[in-house]
Amino acid sequence: MKAFMFPGQGAQRIGMGAELFAAFPELVQQADQVLGYSVAQLCLEGPLERLTQTEFTQPALFVVNSLAYLQRIAQGPRPDFLLGHSVSEYVALFAAGVVDFETGLSLVRRRGELMAQARGGGMAAVLGLDEEQVRQVLEQHGLRDVFAANFNTPRQIVLSGRREAVAAAEPLFMAAGASYFKLLQVSGAFHTPFMAAARDAFASFVAGISFAPPGIPVIANVTARPHEPASIRARMVEQITAPVRWAESLRYLLAQGLAVVDFDEIGPQGMAVVKPMVMRTLNEAGPLDPAQLAAEAAAREQEAAAAKAAPASAGEAGESLSPGATPGAGGFHASRLGDAEFRRRFGLSHAYLAGGMYQGVASVELVVSLARAGLMGFFGVGGLDLETVENAIVRIQEEIPPGAPYGVNFIAHTLHPEREEQLAELLLIHGVRTIEASAFMEVTSALVRYRAKGLVRGPDGRVEVRNRIIAKVSRPDLGAQFFSPAPRRLVDKLLAAGAISPEEAELLAAVPMADALCMEADSGGHTDQRMPFALIPAALALRDKVQGEFPGHRLHVGAAGGIGTPEAAAAAFVMGVDFIMTGSINQCTVEAGTSDLVKDMLQEMQVHDTDYAPSGDMFEMGSRVQVLKKGVFFPARAAKLASLYRQYESLEQLDAQSRRQLEERYFQRSLEAVYEEVRAGCSPAEQERLAQHPKQRMALVFRHYFRDASRWALSGEAARKVDFQIHCGPALGAFNQWVAGTELADWRQRRVDRIGLNLMQATAALLGRRFAAMQAAGD
Repeated sequence: MKAFMFPGQGAQRIGMGAELFAAFPELVQQADQVLGYSVAQLCLEGPLERLTQTEFTQPALFVVNSLAYLQRIAQGPRPDFLLGHSVSEYVALFAAGVVDFETGLSLVRRRGELMAQARGGGMAAVLGLDEEQVRQVLEQHGLRDVFAANFNTPRQIVLSGRREAVAAAEPLFMAAGASYFKLLQVSGAFHTPFMAAARDAFASFVAGISFAPPGIPVIANVTARPHEPASIRARMVEQITAPVRWAESLRYLLAQGLAVVDFDEIGPQGMAVVKPMVMRTLNEAGPLDPAQLAAEAAAREQEAAAAKAAPASAGEAGESLSPGATPGAGGFHASRLGDAEFRRRFGLSHAYLAGGMYQGVASVELVVSLARAGLMGFFGVGGLDLETVENAIVRIQEEIPPGAPYGVNFIAHTLHPEREEQLAELLLIHGVRTIEASAFMEVTSALVRYRAKGLVRGPDGRVEVRNRIIAKVSRPDLGAQFFSPAPRRLVDKLLAAGAISPEEAELLAAVPMADALCMEADSGGHTDQRMPFALIPAALALRDKVQGEFPGHRLHVGAAGGIGTPEAAAAAFVMGVDFIMTGSINQCTVEAGTSDLVKDMLQEMQVHDTDYAPSGDMFEMGSRVQVLKKGVFFPARAAKLASLYRQYESLEQLDAQSRRQLEERYFQRSLEAVYEEVRAGCSPAEQERLAQHPKQRMALVFRHYFRDASRWALSGEAARKVDFQIHCGPALGAFNQWVAGTELADWRQRRVDRIGLNLMQATAALLGRRFAAMQAAGD
């Protein structure tokens, strides 16, 4: 059997294609029409400076490699396998009949244009280190702006990322044992999350293009396995930000046994770029394990049988859990978990989000770090003033790569709806496109206005959504509100007030209020203590029931609460969620916006070290939060305040012993002094109302303790350690147990992007092992 390989960028040279252009005049003419210039003149005459520019290099290589293929098969048989390096994967797709020549060239032309717009990036070739050693250097030195982008052979790896960071990494890799480190002449951080803007724009371009099933198996760069017909479009979009797994692609073919006897490089004559990699790959690592491939094949057969037997549903339209299509253990890969459409819509490398922990605990640094890794974090606005929130948004937008994913938490203010309106206005001014709506008991006018201002009617007449909402809820009935159009009464009210236009009011009726529900099980902070195994199936059933009402808008369901280990994440993905959202585990990281003292405490907690306490902002209504109980008195003291509030009608009625306890231990000053302090911060109208309502005065004083308890924790005031209010769920205890004995046991080594990627990778590996074990048990 024979495999044809097509070289990618780097194989270009003046004079290439000289023997081809005269042989295929019609295709050359067609290419000139698509490109708007003479491709033959560019290849034969240059200048070299132009030929080496990405927007010209990629189309030129497509044309030359495609014509070389046609010439080759005119002289002999077709190959049994096809693979192309990076841009030349499109040549392989053309050769396999997936796209015709004109379509393939149009795709490559647009891809090259978009990738050429990238600035500030750099790449470097590293020899002598394998994938694991490269990963260790990146993690050990915290190189969050540098990624492994091309795995050309097992010990020849190309780095990509921010130009300055790539250049500065040279001594680190040489010290780690690399035999060679060379910067490459490129301007973009190709095949990394820095290319997210190009990927998203390309996704829109390819949306209407049809891809035929391959007539010859084509090995995908992203997965190092043969393309599956249903996912070719998604794989080629993702290829822009995903690493090129060339070495593993070769190892996959080598593992087919002695049947694969020949690898031919098809491209510019006089050069051998990818063929030498075959022998180096064979010498450095050899074929993939045949047992792994057999397990993948069995998993594919099992999946196909299950898909054939099961009825189709909205939830099966994505690419959740597709064994055999990816290179992870058992066919699972971290970047394939969840739903492909969700990842594309939100610009994610992985279906992984981090929730917006209050008072900036989910900090600017946390959001930026995740964005640079292609993950999404939400800045935690709860308890912060608008000026602080605005400064944070500006910083995030300045520090993340163009098009990188990020969001802002939008917390409900039941007693102060004007704060919701102010935050919505701020988000609209700064063009924040994704929010995490949390703690809402119903859809409010501020959310409706935010949604309305992001709606436009596209050229095809469909409504396009630009302001996206992920609603974090813990009850399916609340989810039903968000999976419905905006309430008519709110739309009419906003329209009458001139807050939205008649067209926006009309468009609101065509879309759901939220793009996704994140079903929150028992979690840190506010919690309804729901069980995920009951909550998630109910949400998925709701989604499937209402999906038909919004044919142009895919609805998504995710999971949050209790996710701190691969086992928990795997359970959520197996149930069918499109994404996961973590919370508590991110509070004990370098980037978290809380004190080192709190992080030291959280690092030592176990799953049983949390308790439920009254919520400071809503304890009158019985709302509770989950907090750390190990080493603190806060849960007991908070419960005492709530009990006293229920028992008495005013501060003056408190019994002498309780009053003394509050003044000496809780507030460490008189209750009158506390009241005067909080009263001074109230408006004249509020002061007048307090004078008439002693119960409200008591609530205001008690609430001050809750606020201080959070402030003391965030600032690390050691003298008040026993009063720290630290929102936290048992997921962090489980995470601590998972990483015990590793370098991540120390929170100073925990970075949110590393945690997220490690958790997703470990989840994929776990799923592979468990599914393989179940299959083996049934054989």
